[in-house]
Amino acid sequence: LTTGNDPSLSPDGTQVAFTRGGGENGIYLINVDGSNERKIFGERELLRSPKWSPDGRWLVFSRGDEFNKCYLDEDTGECLRFTPFFTEGLETGKDHVRKLARVDTNGDNYRDLAVVPEAFAPDWGNGGIVYQSAAGLQITQDTPEDNNRLLYFEIRRQYHQDPDWQPGSGGRIIFQQRQGSHYEIFAINTDGGGLTALTRPATALVDQLPSNVSPAWSPDGQSIVFLSNRTAENEAGAWRLWVMNADGSNQRPLPITVPLDYGYALEQMVDWGP
Repeated sequence: LTTGNDPSLSPDGTQVAFTRGGGENGIYLINVDGSNERKIFGERELLRSPKWSPDGRWLVFSRGDEFNKCYLDEDTGECLRFTPFFTEGLETGKDHVRKLARVDTNGDNYRDLAVVPEAFAPDWGNGGIVYQSAAGLQITQDTPEDNNRLLYFEIRRQYHQDPDWQPGSGGRIIFQQRQGSHYEIFAINTDGGGLTALTRPATALVDQLPSNVSPAWSPDGQSIVFLSNRTAENEAGAWRLWVMNADGSNQRPLPITVPLDYGYALEQMVDWGP
C-alpha cells in the first residue's frame, strides 16, 4: 500500500490508519486499494499506535508531551494545565511522558484521555480502551473524567505489552509478556482474572528460546494472529506470521513469505480486519 508504521484496519475494512516519523510525523489514513492517502493529525510530535473505535468514528493513539502543556477550555476560553492521572506512589522522574489521545477520522475533536504515565499501545474495545503503561495494563474510557483502572500488573514481570481487546461482546484481552529471555502471549479477562498462557516454549534445550509477540484478534474473536520466530527445531529464527485459536490451540504458520523485521520497539506489526 504505502510506507509507514503501526497499521490498523477500520472496522468496515475499507481504510488503514498508520503513522510515520522521520520528519513526516503524524497519523495517516489510506484506502485499502492504495488510494486517497492523507495525513489527518500531527506535526512535530512522535505519534504511535492508532486504533479505531468499534464504531469506526474515532482513533485513539499514543503521543509525547510535556506535563505543563495547557489546553483550551471551550466553555470559558481559559488555558488550563493538563495534569495526567498518576497511580499512587508512582514517580517517573521525566519531563516528557507518553500519553493517549483521540481524534475523529478528520483529525478534529481532539481529547486527551485519563491515563497513567508512559501510556503506549492502546486498543479500543466495546468496554473501553486498554493500554500498557509503566504501571501495567490499564483500562480507561473516552470521557473527560478520570476513570482509569488497573487491569493487570505483576511486579516480577513488568513487560506487559501490546494489548488487544476481543471484538464484539468478548471479555478477553490478549497481550505479550516477557518471560526472562523471550516473550509469550497471554490472555486475561477484563476484570483482571483468568490469566492464561496461550503460547509457551516447546523445549528449553535450545541455544535461544523463540518469542511470540504482537497478537491481534480476528474480527469474529475466534482466532488470533501473531508473530513468532520459532523454527521447526523450536528455537529462535526468522519472524513469520502465525495463527491460533482463541484458547491457544491449533498454532500454525501462515503461508506468507514476506520478510518481517520485529525490533521489540512496541511496534504494532499486524492487524486483522473483515
